[in-house]
Amino acid sequence: MYSTPNPAGEGRMKILLVDDTPENLVSLEAALVGLGEDLVMAQSGKEALRYLLNDEFAAILLDVRMPEMDGFETAEMIRSRPRSRQIPILFLTGYRNEEHLFRGYDLGAVDFLFKPIVPEVLRSKVAVFVELSRTNAKLRQQTDALRKQAEELQRAEQEVRRLNTNLEARVLERTEELMRSNEELQQFAYVASHDLREPLRTVSIYAQLLAKRYQGRLDGDGNQFIDFIVHNAERMEKLVHDLLDFSRIDVRGMDFFSRTSCDTAMDDAIGNIQPLVAESGAVITRDPLPCVMGDAVQLTRLFQNLLVNSIKYRNSDVPRIHVSSKENGDEYLMWVKDNGIGIDPQYAEKIFGIFRVLQPRDRSSGSGMGLAICRKIVSRHAGRIWVESALGQGATFYWTIPKKG
Repeated sequence: MYSTPNPAGEGRMKILLVDDTPENLVSLEAALVGLGEDLVMAQSGKEALRYLLNDEFAAILLDVRMPEMDGFETAEMIRSRPRSRQIPILFLTGYRNEEHLFRGYDLGAVDFLFKPIVPEVLRSKVAVFVELSRTNAKLRQQTDALRKQAEELQRAEQEVRRLNTNLEARVLERTEELMRSNEELQQFAYVASHDLREPLRTVSIYAQLLAKRYQGRLDGDGNQFIDFIVHNAERMEKLVHDLLDFSRIDVRGMDFFSRTSCDTAMDDAIGNIQPLVAESGAVITRDPLPCVMGDAVQLTRLFQNLLVNSIKYRNSDVPRIHVSSKENGDEYLMWVKDNGIGIDPQYAEKIFGIFRVLQPRDRSSGSGMGLAICRKIVSRHAGRIWVESALGQGATFYWTIPKKG
């Protein structure tokens, strides 16, 4: 075996040269050495077959006339082995014989080169097959890599499917648990608030009777104590009432939804709080409001709570409140804007929690449930509610309702 040096050690292709004459092998080597590939020389068909057992070759140059096993017999053996079946074979011969040509091509030869061989022709033809082999090798590598990636992806997909199945089951289970928990909480809030109202009303009534019966007969502290009892009983009853309202919001099913005029809901809300409007001197202005698919009672409550909130948290100026709306894509955007005391932005989210009052509680303060009820109503109507405000600059409460319910 004779071979050229392999300085790179990588990316070089092997070419098998088979000829029983050493001088011919030297000539072939000299013609092909410029390709920069590894040249492997064999002086017989049997030796060539031994090399083919262990190595991959880009091309085989095979002499036709050789003792013991000629080129055709060697080619037949090469083609009979799956590993070497696709290697291009170029026959080398000194005879232009049609029978040889037919037999060679029948055995899978890709070309015949006739002696004396022109080095440039030999080099150009071999170069084509070498480059083709290199390309095929790269394609095989890429195919193997893609196959491996596909296999890895199919394991990953199976794992994702398994995780998704488990996740769906867990989400379903958790959702059912939350639904049961919410139903239980609603029932508890309803029962608790409903059952608490009666004893509170009794306490308030008897405290008022005490105040009337012993008016002027108690000292200052006694009258003040009774006043505290009456006031806090009334306040507690209002808290329970608002809690009961809060728990009832989700109880009203979709049967209560109908095409509702927000203008009508606004009219009803203003009518409900007319004494407060008159007492405060509030000036309420408005633009036309849309018709939406919603619960008319709850939309009235939404406007009412926001109007009361604007009037309650006023400064020394006359309360001025403006209500308006506009189309915003596939939803309506509505808002209530006032000139009140405003809200520190850090509390813009907290004010929507239950029992949230940002000022010290007094006789005029609310239960802290008003904005929580507003958020729950808007959420039931598949919308969002938020506030934009700053201290001393009034507040604007925005909310959305889908155009199609």
